[in-house]
Amino acid sequence: MTQEEQKQFVLSFIQQWAGSKAAALKWYESEVIPSFNKTAQEVIDNGGFEAMKKYLEHIKQGGFA
Repeated sequence: MTQEEQKQFVLSFIQQWAGSKAAALKWYESEVIPSFNKTAQEVIDNGGFEAMKKYLEHIKQGGFA
């Protein structure tokens, strides 16, 4: 999966939570995730897609950041 495909996966995953595509993109690019101390974009850019995917699944199941 390319980084662009990984980005689209994350954006699709969080779009409902964010409320819109624009809000999901803003979160992806600018919201620092405490567990990583990075934005989702930085995590993906640094090869952390699998960790990000696990994080999002954890949150989806009711876990905390």
